[in-house]
Amino acid sequence: MPPETSAAPRVLDILRGVSSRLRLESWLIAAAIAAGAASIAWLAASWIGSTSLVRAASSFIAGAAVLGWRVGASRVAWTFASAARAIERAVPESRNLVVTAEELLRYPERARPAVQQRVFEDAGRVSSGVPPNVVVPLARPLLIAVVALASMSVVFAIPRRAITTASSNDLVGASAGAPSGLTITATITPPAYTGEAPRSVLDPERIEALEGSQLQLTLRGPGSWRVRSGSRVVEQRQTPAGATLELALSQSGYLAIEPAGDGTIDQHRLIPVVVDADRAPSIRIEAPGKDLLLPDLTRVIAVGASATDDHGLASLELKYTRISGSGEQFEFTEGSVPLRIARANDRAWNVNAELAIARLGLARGDSLVYRMVGRDRRPGDAGLASSDTFFIEVAGPGQVALEGFEMPPDRERYALSQQMIVLKLERLRARERTIDRATLEQEVANLAAEQRAVRANFIFLTGGTVEDEEEEAEHSHEIQEGRLENSARREIGLAIQHMARAEQGLAAVDTGAALPPARAAVDALQRAFGRNRYFLRTVPVRSRVDPARRLSGDLSEASSWRRELFAAAEDGPAARARVLFARLIELSPQIHRGELPKAALTAFAEEAISIDAASPDWQRISRTMIELRDAAGSAAPQREQLVNQAARSIAAMLRKSAAAAAQKGVAADALRSAWQDARERK
Repeated sequence: MPPETSAAPRVLDILRGVSSRLRLESWLIAAAIAAGAASIAWLAASWIGSTSLVRAASSFIAGAAVLGWRVGASRVAWTFASAARAIERAVPESRNLVVTAEELLRYPERARPAVQQRVFEDAGRVSSGVPPNVVVPLARPLLIAVVALASMSVVFAIPRRAITTASSNDLVGASAGAPSGLTITATITPPAYTGEAPRSVLDPERIEALEGSQLQLTLRGPGSWRVRSGSRVVEQRQTPAGATLELALSQSGYLAIEPAGDGTIDQHRLIPVVVDADRAPSIRIEAPGKDLLLPDLTRVIAVGASATDDHGLASLELKYTRISGSGEQFEFTEGSVPLRIARANDRAWNVNAELAIARLGLARGDSLVYRMVGRDRRPGDAGLASSDTFFIEVAGPGQVALEGFEMPPDRERYALSQQMIVLKLERLRARERTIDRATLEQEVANLAAEQRAVRANFIFLTGGTVEDEEEEAEHSHEIQEGRLENSARREIGLAIQHMARAEQGLAAVDTGAALPPARAAVDALQRAFGRNRYFLRTVPVRSRVDPARRLSGDLSEASSWRRELFAAAEDGPAARARVLFARLIELSPQIHRGELPKAALTAFAEEAISIDAASPDWQRISRTMIELRDAAGSAAPQREQLVNQAARSIAAMLRKSAAAAAQKGVAADALRSAWQDARERK
């Protein structure tokens, strides 16, 4: 209730007027924002090919939602307190008098009647001298709202066909436009397992598709045209719709469209084709997420995992390998565990399972290696993926383990055994064709390291290597009498030789060459441990180190050792970029004189896009050269601008390759070491 003073109604009327204008200002701004949201929704629905009813509904919902949100958020700006602050901003000499009067209207008990009367009189006198349109000007919000509504009307009047065509032409491409009179329709059909519908693009500047998609290109227009995928001419067939060709998209490249007969060189068109690979699923074991050493067989390990895929998961499975035995007498048993799968959607799954140690048949001292394996919807093993592998060991005699004890990081995650190497090699060979080269090299390198460790252990146990292990085993007089026909020693020598050949196969990243000798090594070790007990070779007295010879010798020829460094292989894209840069320099004088060599510029554009069709940089360079080819009647500054633009882009890419090559160069320490050695020899 306002206080009982004669000046209070006057102040109240002024605050009501300003508050009404603030409310109108908020509604105008909200209407402008809602119109923009409705326009965006209309364009988005038109771009994806929706019907008129869907476009109208989406625009109405978007506009109404934004309008309601904005109006609700602006309600605090309509209060009398906001009106009082607006008057204070318009009349700075009021010195907070109007704000005080507004507070006394709400809380009259805070001041005596005489004080209230004085405040309301002064506030009414100050605020009545300023018109409401000065306190809250509405010209600018009204103009913004009118422009937004007019723009929305223009957007609603654009046909859907024009929107979809414009959206495809906005993509970065390698051509300034389609050849005269030629209409190109590209229909991309994604692989069946994705469940996505085919889509068509009219006169595309760039084609993007998932690996395994089918591309159908239809050419309509006068004359006959030839289509090349790189250097390969694609066969066409005549249909009522025009010349049609089909391509299976497996890797990025480009399409060159050119006249089949006599035609001008400026009718050539280049369309980059960017093929996105279907990534394998990403699988992660989140619980327990570490290796465990368990005190007994009564434990049940709860396993939690998550998996995601870009186009949908097909299956998940928790696989394990039970390892029993010791030495080279290991036994490996594989199996799987039932899962409880919670599907958030087709692309994200959460999984829970339980590993009951007793039910899995483990005994004390046994181990369990487990991992989560899944695949996406692609046929075959291309979509197969696996999580990290974790290790569980049951404490054997003499081992002490606490509840949930994590294994020390220096413990072997796997049984260091030749049999386990063979098992890993077989698994890797089974999925070799489904993984990329970098992953294969990494896994083969890990196997090679384990194979070297196994071989080094046996070499150490035998006291070192000799030229002929069989000769040494049969005729050695350093082993006590009765061991002259030690067949076990001969078998271990053969196993070491087989391990060396397996290492050679792994070094060459050839699992097919490494697997047979690895299996032969296992057979030799089984024979060695199965026939006779093996005795370690004793070190003879004559091979002991003579302490008197330590720290002695001639140091005049001593020097540091350096590994021989070989020049890095020539980078293919960088070398081709340098060739193109030199060619651009050669063509620059002709371009400057206005003598545009159209055939050379077309070949330049095609060479640029062939280096990496998926690279936006090379797409931009190729498009610039096509624009330069078609700039026959343009002014010299425009031609020079295009040449400089292409030159700057190529130079930037050359600088990147030069920086990468510099990181592979000879280290400064190696150069200083060579300088020091040279000085010492003088």
